[in-house]
Amino acid sequence: MSINSNYTTLATAVKHLKNPNAQTGTLLIEIPADIGRAKSAYERGGIIEATEKFSKEIMSAAVWLFGIPAFNWIGNKLTETFSKLPMDIDYSNKTDGDDAIRNTVEYLKTGNTKGLDVSELEKYANKFEIKDVDRAISTIKKSKQVIAIGAWILNCTLMGVVLPKLNQHLTKKRLEKNKAKNATMLKPESMQDYQNRTKKDNLSFTGLADTMTYNLTANNTFRLISTDVPMIIGRCATARNKYEALEILMMDSAAIYFYNFSLKHAQDILRKIIPTPEIGTTVAECISKVNKSTLQKIIEGIDETAETTPVKELFGKEIGEEIYRQATDGRYGKINRFVKYDELKDIDNAVKNLLQHIKDKNIIKNGELDSAELKKLIKNLNIKNGIFYGVGIVVSFLGLGILIPKIAYAITKKITGKDGFIALEEDNNKKQC
Repeated sequence: MSINSNYTTLATAVKHLKNPNAQTGTLLIEIPADIGRAKSAYERGGIIEATEKFSKEIMSAAVWLFGIPAFNWIGNKLTETFSKLPMDIDYSNKTDGDDAIRNTVEYLKTGNTKGLDVSELEKYANKFEIKDVDRAISTIKKSKQVIAIGAWILNCTLMGVVLPKLNQHLTKKRLEKNKAKNATMLKPESMQDYQNRTKKDNLSFTGLADTMTYNLTANNTFRLISTDVPMIIGRCATARNKYEALEILMMDSAAIYFYNFSLKHAQDILRKIIPTPEIGTTVAECISKVNKSTLQKIIEGIDETAETTPVKELFGKEIGEEIYRQATDGRYGKINRFVKYDELKDIDNAVKNLLQHIKDKNIIKNGELDSAELKKLIKNLNIKNGIFYGVGIVVSFLGLGILIPKIAYAITKKITGKDGFIALEEDNNKKQC
């Protein structure tokens, strides 16, 4: 049983935005969030603080989003050059999913595809000579561990130490330039600010490598959070005073939630308010294209209380594999890509929930599935999931760009009695003492 693998623009667009490795969805949060934080900084500390905030956020976002993948790519290319071994292979653990590394190495030595897609390995044709499979596998795994952990350390160092120091240096240069022109771009100080500023306040206040390598290369949330924690430590350590360090700690710690979890939580809440199954948009369209009589039998046979049946058993090998491919952003079935068994089980459950949802809508009328109603249902379902995703994006950037800065600045003002660029105000106080 074959199926048309062409999907609507809506389904394709939403699928792309939700792909954690595409970064487009994250950029939809990052760009307005950076603008919002710069605006809040301008309202408090004028153009100097806004400029530092915006440049810091833009540079940090570039490293945060693309640093580890870029460093991994460079490391893989260098390793391929010097070790003469293929590196464009997902790090894999055969107990959890496909043994992508072994499958790839054995294919390059023997030509046995094991029924998997080898199209991404055409670039390696006759390029490497595999003499010892086990030795090659061991070298590739160890190389990937060194590359991934090294990329993580470099990423954390850039974000936690190098970029903060660079931005502080640029701000210092701007201030020196302004001073030379006998002009200031800092926010004018009110009488209340002056009185507050004169008050002096004090503020009291080889299994690990395997797991880490897999998560750094395959788990986008882990990659981002694992960078966030040392970055926060580095930024606090390089802060110009304890108040700036506290502000960084508050803002960057709260940002972890809005970057990594708020989007999904917002969608989950909306799906509960408006009962909607969570399903990939192209997966939903794929199912709607199944032969009407076949799909009707599958829907009628769905039992909410029964054990979930793998989609390849429900729909047959060809359609089942297309569903898995769409749900894994094309990774499923490729010899050099890794898909966890648990991920496939989650897809099976999501498909079962969709089929139960269709069954509950009673679109099988007079013993026959209403194809027009089914397509309408799937379209509306994808529109709702797209809207829910959009709302989640808005929640995330509102939290990052407005809520967090406002709260952090209010707390800083409460503690210090000052309502300006706290890093420079405290630095100026020290120079005057």
